[in-house]
Amino acid sequence: MFENELLNVYRTKYPNGISKEVANNYMIACPFLNEIAVDNGAFDYHRYAPRPASTSMELDVKSFIMDTEHEITIVLSNDTILKQLDKLLQDYGEKDSSETIRTTLLIVAAIYDKHVKEELYTEITMSENTLPYLQQVRPEMLKLFELLNTKRYSPSKKKELRVFNPITIDNGVKKITLDNSCHWLTDLLDDYLQIYLGVKSLEEAQAELKEVYAEKKGRKASNVACNLIMYGTFHLLQKYSSLKTKSEQIRMTLDYMKLLFEEGSYNVDENSTNAAIAYLVKQGYKPQWKPKQTEDYNFSPNNQSTEYLW
Repeated sequence: MFENELLNVYRTKYPNGISKEVANNYMIACPFLNEIAVDNGAFDYHRYAPRPASTSMELDVKSFIMDTEHEITIVLSNDTILKQLDKLLQDYGEKDSSETIRTTLLIVAAIYDKHVKEELYTEITMSENTLPYLQQVRPEMLKLFELLNTKRYSPSKKKELRVFNPITIDNGVKKITLDNSCHWLTDLLDDYLQIYLGVKSLEEAQAELKEVYAEKKGRKASNVACNLIMYGTFHLLQKYSSLKTKSEQIRMTLDYMKLLFEEGSYNVDENSTNAAIAYLVKQGYKPQWKPKQTEDYNFSPNNQSTEYLW
């Protein structure tokens, strides 16, 4: 997340590079191309096969800088955050573990600052297809998944069955009806959506359609960065702080969030925050920073490619 700062230190301190002896300890294989293999179709295994590595090696600058004693300068838009954070720790009587908490929350503030300025470097690589996939293609995939997994009740078999036959396709000029013999088309679509959509159930698909793509005024109601920082700060305090009660930990979490977020952009009620954290825990929430343009959206967990999103 601080790749640019690490690279700046290297360029400043080592304008002519480092010795070969030292560099050898930080050399990594350089792939021939940083993408998934040549594509010959949506289901071609070559699309997911790694490209052969070339014989060339490159210096892993980030690992080298992190492994050596150098000061790394991180600039924050809020130049009073350090003073505010120290006051917050003092108000809550944090002493024994305050350095761990102080350093962590400062780094989180720096990450959020980058996130707001759309300068956050994450493992998610933006391609020209990323936003069209998230904003246009994925909701259509969700609707298709919903259609394929809608069930009807069969009185004769006394159970719910998926609706498969027949299938009508209308392109505005001509309309055809397919028998979908042996479920050839629906099975193909199932496999396709398993790769490129990656939802596990009809309920999950419907929830995403409602929460992410339903027409709303303004931005999505749920601030993804708020959830991430709320969840992470609470568990940091629970593990490292000297605060004994859950109530104190939640209050301090909310007071820290007050330093970062605009008033009215998140719920400041203690009971609601407690319930929100419990819900995230129950859902198996995994905090993940995403570029600001993609923060409200989901990617398929089954697609390794950042280039071929459909």
